[in-house]
Amino acid sequence: MSVAVAELDARPKFPVSVFLLTIAQGLAGAIPPIMVSVGGMVGQTLTANELLVTLPISMFMIGTCTATIPVAMLIRLLGRKPVYCIGALVSMIGGLTCTLGVLQNSFLLFCLGAFLFGLNIACVQSYRFAATLLVPETMRPRAISFVLAGGLVSAVVGPQIVVWTSNVVIGAPFALSFLCQALLALSTLPALLLLRFPAMSTPLRKGAVTSAPPSDAKVSLKDYVLAVICGAVSYASMSFTMTASPLAIIACGFSVDDAAHGIQWHILGMFAPSFVTGRLIERFGHQNVMLFGIALVAVGAVIALSGQELAHFWATLILLGVGWNFSFTGSSVMIARSAVGPRAVLLQGIADFSIFAFVAISSLSAGALIHLAGWSMINWIVVIATGLTALPFLYQATTKRNRTVRG
Repeated sequence: MSVAVAELDARPKFPVSVFLLTIAQGLAGAIPPIMVSVGGMVGQTLTANELLVTLPISMFMIGTCTATIPVAMLIRLLGRKPVYCIGALVSMIGGLTCTLGVLQNSFLLFCLGAFLFGLNIACVQSYRFAATLLVPETMRPRAISFVLAGGLVSAVVGPQIVVWTSNVVIGAPFALSFLCQALLALSTLPALLLLRFPAMSTPLRKGAVTSAPPSDAKVSLKDYVLAVICGAVSYASMSFTMTASPLAIIACGFSVDDAAHGIQWHILGMFAPSFVTGRLIERFGHQNVMLFGIALVAVGAVIALSGQELAHFWATLILLGVGWNFSFTGSSVMIARSAVGPRAVLLQGIADFSIFAFVAISSLSAGALIHLAGWSMINWIVVIATGLTALPFLYQATTKRNRTVRG
């Protein structure tokens, strides 16, 4: 009995800053679901051009894409905590600007606000990499997965804010929803201010990640590129479908609440698996988990093509979320292992820039495509994109198996 207790006590544990990052992830991560749930619908009321109704959501994605590399450079210059706090304040200003845009019936202001709070998502996305600085190298998959698990709070808080606040302000639907975005951004500051990171040249504790590459990791440009491609396609497919789905749900005669709850189930699917994804990566390898995630995204698209009942929409959104979790977490681990040395932060920023460039393009095109070609075309594109992405991983697995047989 005493031996078992001693072994339990000897297990590596997450430092407090990992929990703080998870809290900040949960609160800040509740902001995008609000925009995704209602951004297109607000866009419809603020512009007569049907091709531009999802532009606010795209501006949010463009803001994230624009900020990724500058955020990485600022982190190297100022450190993570100051940059994260500045990002939260910018996000708060963005929420207030969105609120003003709705109240003044200004499509331009609304898009500007979306862009501003999108800038902070570049900081939020780097929380997962920040967690790897705080734990031993063997715990990196679990640390990334644990921080992403904060999204469970986002899954509950974001869509419920939409449901509770959508019609509170008479004549300005969703104005209070975007004011709540500003409050959510402000609420992350206490957790961010308490963060403690190791100095650049000094590990936090024995076994923590340093700037040197892991001794047992095969670091290569090919791994880095494959991880970025997988992260980009899975995230873009998720954004593509998630941006279009509220519009498709409403067009099929369902309510705003049905669309918001669909997004809520989707976000639960995105983050609920995080409690086991790290362990699955440790057991089966990040590439296998990534491939399984891509397959789930494709299955979700196939379900969407099979019908347009509410159950079809929700099943698609749930599978899309779970598939994103596996593929994005796996790609994040692969990027963290490949992006090492003094340029690690910059390489991580380039990876996120590439990913969110794809996301911004997919989000921007979703509104036009659903108007011009319909919901089915959205899902056919996802099926084709995920199929092409899976090919390099299947080729690698086949080559490895053949080498093992020959050996």
